[in-house]
Amino acid sequence: MSVSKIVNYALYSFVLLYALIYFIYIFLINFVHASISFMNIAALLLPFILLLFLQWISWKYTNKHNKRKLKIRFIVISCLGFALLVFCAVLLGVNESESRFTTERWLNDDKGRVYLVDDLINEHELIGMAKDEVFTLLGSSTETEYFKEEDNVVYYLGDERGIIRIDSEWLVIWFDASDKVMKYELRTD
Repeated sequence: MSVSKIVNYALYSFVLLYALIYFIYIFLINFVHASISFMNIAALLLPFILLLFLQWISWKYTNKHNKRKLKIRFIVISCLGFALLVFCAVLLGVNESESRFTTERWLNDDKGRVYLVDDLINEHELIGMAKDEVFTLLGSSTETEYFKEEDNVVYYLGDERGIIRIDSEWLVIWFDASDKVMKYELRTD
């Protein structure tokens, strides 16, 4: 078997693997509600870079007697590969957008709060906030006995993040004697 055929078989095998990788990425992005981060973007780019590299190798070691056919193959594979990359990047962006905290989102989607809580903690200084301000920002607390103490409020966030969603996540906020937030924690039951 010639080097040209081996390289082409390797390329076609990788194209199938590439499609499988990106379908797994799509599933995971939706399932764990992943958003934009350096690691996620790097994980998306790596297979695409490998695809381009393998195509370059294939171009270099394939007989060039039919350049038009090779050029069309290169363009089609690159475009399909790029489309999957862009689709995954858009999904990450949508998840990022849906994770932005607003009081309206918090009040209307009590099971989706788990994706809003990180932005809430990053954008709002809860420590030192008055109890009335907390209720204005987050609404009334969840009626539950979980983690309930005399000087705290508890908010249900939804099913825990991750692939295995057995427990629920909760935001527990404690107040001092002057009804100011002294600490808060994210907990699972």
